[in-house]
Order: sequence, then C-alpha cells, then structure tokens
Amino acid sequence: MTTKEIDHIHKLTSQCIDDAKVNDAFAHLTQLVNETGRANLCDDLEKLRMSYTFMLKYLEQGVMDPQRDVILSDIRQSLYTLNDRCYIVLLEPISPEVFYARRRELGNTSLVAIIEEYRDALKQLSLAQSAPATDGDNRAILSLLRQAESIETRLFNRVWSSLPLTADDANSLRLCIGGNILPVHTRCLLIAALMLGLMKFYDESKLLILLESYSLSDEIEVQLRALVCAMLAMLAHKKRTSSSKSIQARIAAMLDTPDFNHDVWSIQVQLARSRNTENVKQRVRNDLIPNIMKMRPDIIDKLKDKESQIIDLSDIEANPDWQQWLDESGITRRIEEFNAMQVEGSDVFIATFSHLKTFPFFKTLSNWFLPFYPAHSAVLENLGAAKSGLAEVIKHAPYLCNSDKYSFCLSLGALPESQRGLMSAQLEEQNAALNEAQQAELPDERKRRVTIVNAFVQDLYRFFKLFSRRGEFIAVMDSPGLDLTDCLPLAEVTQDAHVLELLGTLYFKNAFYNDAIKCFTRLEGKEDMTDDHIYQKIGFAYQNAGKIEEALTYYQRYELLHENDVWNIRHMAACYRERGMLAQALDYYRRAEALSPDNVSLTLTIGHVLLEQNRTGEALQQYFKADLMEGARHRAWRPIAWCSFLLNDYDRALDYYDRISHDDTPTPQDLLNRGHVLLCTGDTQQAIESYRESLRRMDGDADQFRKAFKGDAMELRLHGISAVDQALIPEVVCSGKTSNP
Repeated sequence: MTTKEIDHIHKLTSQCIDDAKVNDAFAHLTQLVNETGRANLCDDLEKLRMSYTFMLKYLEQGVMDPQRDVILSDIRQSLYTLNDRCYIVLLEPISPEVFYARRRELGNTSLVAIIEEYRDALKQLSLAQSAPATDGDNRAILSLLRQAESIETRLFNRVWSSLPLTADDANSLRLCIGGNILPVHTRCLLIAALMLGLMKFYDESKLLILLESYSLSDEIEVQLRALVCAMLAMLAHKKRTSSSKSIQARIAAMLDTPDFNHDVWSIQVQLARSRNTENVKQRVRNDLIPNIMKMRPDIIDKLKDKESQIIDLSDIEANPDWQQWLDESGITRRIEEFNAMQVEGSDVFIATFSHLKTFPFFKTLSNWFLPFYPAHSAVLENLGAAKSGLAEVIKHAPYLCNSDKYSFCLSLGALPESQRGLMSAQLEEQNAALNEAQQAELPDERKRRVTIVNAFVQDLYRFFKLFSRRGEFIAVMDSPGLDLTDCLPLAEVTQDAHVLELLGTLYFKNAFYNDAIKCFTRLEGKEDMTDDHIYQKIGFAYQNAGKIEEALTYYQRYELLHENDVWNIRHMAACYRERGMLAQALDYYRRAEALSPDNVSLTLTIGHVLLEQNRTGEALQQYFKADLMEGARHRAWRPIAWCSFLLNDYDRALDYYDRISHDDTPTPQDLLNRGHVLLCTGDTQQAIESYRESLRRMDGDADQFRKAFKGDAMELRLHGISAVDQALIPEVVCSGKTSNP
C-alpha cells in the first residue's frame, strides 16, 4: 500500500466516524489494520466491532440502555485512536516527517527513563554550580548545562511523539507538570509538547492533562500556557472535543476557578488579534520603517551615536526643530500609532525578528516554545557569563515574546564588543526607567496574566508561521478568526456578552466583517443586551461586507428607536444609493442635511445623487451651495466644472478647471475633462494638449487613457463629437503626433 493510499484510507475512515457511519468506518479501518500485520491492532479492532455489533443487536431487540450514547461515543473515540495508531505504524518506517523521525530516534525509550536521566543531570549541574567557580569549572558547568538541555529536548520529543499516551506516562506527566520536581521552563516545554502532539494527532488524555495543569499548577506561566494550548487543541479538533463528556466535565469543574473566565477571554482576544499580524507586519515594514528612513540625512546623522552609528530617537527631545519636523512629516504620528499598537497587544515586532529565526538554535523544534531564562547555554554563550545583568534586562523587556528575546541575544552575540556594550547600557537604562514606572503603579495580577498570554501566543504564531517544517502540523493559526465561540465545551465562557462585544469590535476594526457579524448578532440575542447601538454595529458590519439588504434591516431597527440619529440616517441613505434606490437615498440625505445643515460632505453627496438622477441643474445649485460653506476647501469645484460642461456652459467649466490647475493639483481625470470642454468648444489643438498632459499623469499608460476616454463616449456624443473623431483623438494623443493641416 502506497503512502498516498494509506493517507486516503485514514482520512476516509475519520470522515466516516465524523458522520456516524460506523460500519463504513470499520470496513475502511480493516484495510489499514490488515496492512500493519499487528496482532494487537487486529484484536483491538475486533473488540470494538463486537461491542458495536452487540449494541446494534440490543437496539434491534428493543432493549432500553440509558448508557447507549456513552457507549457509542466511546466506540467512536476508540476508532479514531485506532485509525491514527495504524496510520503511525504504517508511516513510521518510511516517512521523512520530523514526527516519525523522532519516534524512530527514541525507539522504545520510556518517558520515565528520560525523566530520571534528566533529574540526574540536573543534580550534577546543581552540584557543579554550588562549588567555587574557576574558568575550568565554568567550562564544565556549561558542558553539563548543554547535556541537561539535550535531555530536555529528548523529553520534549518523547511526549509530543507518543500516541496514545499510556496511563503510566499520563500520571508521570501530571506529577512533573503539577509538582515542583522539574524547573518551570521544563514544565512549560512539556505543556508545549502535549499541544504539539495534539496538533498532529488527537489524544484526549493529552488534552485532559493540559486542562488539569491549568487548575493544579501553582506557576502562572505553566497555568496560562496550558490553557492556551488546550484552547488551541479544542479549536483544531472541534468535532471530537465537542462530543467528549470528559472534556465537558473537566471544563465545567473549572468554571468556578477565580481567573478562568478572564483567562479564556484574554486568550480568545489575543488569538483573534493574531489574525491581523500579517497586516501589522506589512504596516510596520512598509509604512513606519520606510518613513523613518526618509528622515533628512542631517537629522539622521545627528541622531546617530558617533561610535556605533545607532539611531537613538530619544535624542530628538534635545532639539525642538527636529521634533517640529517630525510632527510635520507625520513620523511622530506613526510612532504614536506604533506605540498604541504595542500597548493594545499587537505583534509589532514580528517584522523585525522574523528574519532572525535562521540561527541554529531554532533548528531544534522545542526551542520555539522555550520560556526565556538567562541561564540557558545559548544566552551564556552569546552574552558571556559576566553579562547576566544584560540577560535579566532582556528577560524583563516589555512587548518582546520569548522567541524574540532569544533572537535578540543570538544577534547580540554577532556584534562587536563596542556595539554590544553600548546597546547593553541603553537597555539597562530603559529597564531602570521601566522598573521605576512599574513601582509607581499598584500591582496588577490580571495585567501580568494578560502579558504572559500575549507573549506565548506570539511565540506560537512564530512557530506555526516560520518554523521550517511547519507544514507537517495542523495550521491552527490559519483558522478563520481563530474563533472559539463555536467550541461547545467553552461556549458558556466564550459567548459571554463582554467578550463577544470585544471580539466583534476587534474583528470589525481589522476588516473581518463576517466574524464581526457573528459576534454582534450573538450579542444581540443576549437577554442583558441593553445597548441599542448594537443594531448600528451589525448594520455597519453587513454594509462593509457588501450585504446591503441585511445592513438596511438593522439600520431600520435602530431608526425605530432613534429616528433623528444623523449617522444612522446617512448610512441608510448610502445603502439605498448602493441598491440604486435613488429617490429613497435622496430623501434620507435630505433628512440628514436638515439635522446637520453645516455638513459640507452631506451637501456634496446630495448633489451627487441628484446628478445620478440626471437632475443636473439641481445638482449644480447644490454644488454652488457647498462651495460657499465654511471648510469646503474647493471640494465643489470639480463637480461644478463637470455639471457646467453637461449643461453646455463651457466658459464656466473652463474657468473652474483653470481654478483647479492654479489652486490645486489637477488629476489625470481633471485634465481629461478639461480636454473634453476644449474639444466641444472647437479648440482641438488645446484639447489634445490637455489630453496629452492627462496621459503623462497616467505615466504614459495608453490603455488606461483609452479606457478613461471611452468612458465619456456618451457625453461627448451628446455634445456633438462624432464617433469617428472619438476613435481618432486617442490615436493622435497616444502617438504623440498631430496631423498635418
């Protein structure tokens, strides 16, 4: 049986189990079991087949069995697991995937044996570290440290590549994660290993350990990482977790945990926010950084440290002229936006650090999930043992996730000592200021928990997006919306009104309108929902999603409660206009104008609607009205010029196009329209010059010019320009030549 055939039957079996076609699942699974040639797998399959056969027989005989649904659920779960076991047995000898490579590498090495080996290594390391240090001892300590880290990696690999987890292994993991027999960073690695295994094959015992670790661990970092991993696993396996009584019971028991609801909410929000990471990355890379790089060279030179050539933006305060220039250039605003994104939890540093994931450190899969700690060998080797203070500064650096902190240390190791020393001094100074600011604030435990969640989600995002073998795992970070509101075990928490509003606003802000609609419509159905503005929010989301009929429905609901809301009236008008219902649109725009008579945009828009209705004279009067209003800023000149052209008032049309050329920057369309006016007055030569200038403003794109010219064919024909002339004029303009008289 080929790999492709194995994969096909495995997926087909899973689909049959999903669809409750259990007999079909047995038929397909029998092929895989027979292919393995494993007697134990054959026995397990026959036991399941017998249980299912008896259950059907009792049903046929009319025997009442209150446990029938539980038995069926257990059979289906066992079939899923057996299907995965067969798949692993068949692919393990031949697959190049890292999962199978680690299974081959570890062979029959038991989890308990690796744990004992690791604890022995930690004891040796502790003894060596307690002795007086010399250069020789430091080298020995570093060697022992690397040995312990190597065993950590094997421990991680054993956990994530095990399927199914045995009862003994599960008990060992509970003891290791829930107790204090292993360092915190190792317990965090075990949490990640369980999650990674679940991203390959579902194993309910692993998910239960994650949920229990959240409840039982006394370390906040372990708790929150366990909950994040459990929620991602439930997201990746919605069907199987939604039907699991054990998972539902475990979560029900957690509902009374003091921080559980808020932790779930913060995880859900950060997962939703991570969906916008690529947009944030592009914004930082294509907007903020290029604009900073456009700074005048003289200011850049003054901001650079003479020795290191590093720019220190804090020196801007030394010269008010520089700050004024930054304000005027818009860079200050961009930096403020960057800081705001930082504060709200956006992943602003992925653009900076994504290219720093090629160090050998990141070839080891487990290192992507490692909490940053100064005693790691990679930190010591790159910063030096004498730089423990710098490592502590990096550890407490705000807004950097663990993965990026390691990247930073590794990149520092490649710098000359002079630059490294300068950066160390700057970081220590910033850290001192940060500590001073934090000490002035009251301790906020909940804020600390949110910070841990944000950093870990960013670590996970980097793994699932940047790891070289990421294609071998469920792409859970690509899941639309990373939305857990549909996850049955968590529904009671994730569909809370507070989090639905928070998520809906976040989705809407980042243009994920369908997700926003789902959250807002669920919020609408809540009994304690008293904010009428929810109708507007739903309408606005529908409108931006292009679902105009639905948008109108919700705007109308809001109108029944607040008939004179200008914002609502304007958006209803826009919806009617979008649907081509211009009379209704005009009526609503008139209502809005009556309530907001000084609004230039409304006055102009009414003119546009009148023009769309071919009421050109009325539209022109509306534009004149707009032109006289305060704050119009020549916004009415273009429509006045066009309406004048349509009404054959060529002198006024030319006058306004000339005003645009004198007081504003004419667009290619302005120059095209001016050419039309000149052409209709009989001044063909000047018309062609205006057309050629329009073409130049289009960067010489002849196709674009021809398309724009052709778009006005009907207006030109109504003004007496023949079809022949309309065909020839673009030829003259685009050839760059005029005909000889």
